[in-house]
Amino acid sequence: MRRTPTMIERIDADKCVGCGTCVSHCPLDTLRLDENGKAYIAYGDDCMTCYICERLCPSGAIFVHPFREELPPVFPNIPRALGGGAQ
Repeated sequence: MRRTPTMIERIDADKCVGCGTCVSHCPLDTLRLDENGKAYIAYGDDCMTCYICERLCPSGAIFVHPFREELPPVFPNIPRALGGGAQ
């Protein structure tokens, strides 16, 4: 049975600091900031599950559901944000 990717599962608005890092680094432009400056999923179907948003989020507000066993080697030189993202 093939698993269907769920891509960006959630963005915790309480943890989001509104820095816009996820928005500016998403290669497919799937995220936006709302009127309160909080990140939200604008075009979830376009997400390619690269984990950049999750890895760069300084507050750990974004969770990308891991439908693969390993993180893909997309931009491997981007370090995980301290205290945020997937560990």
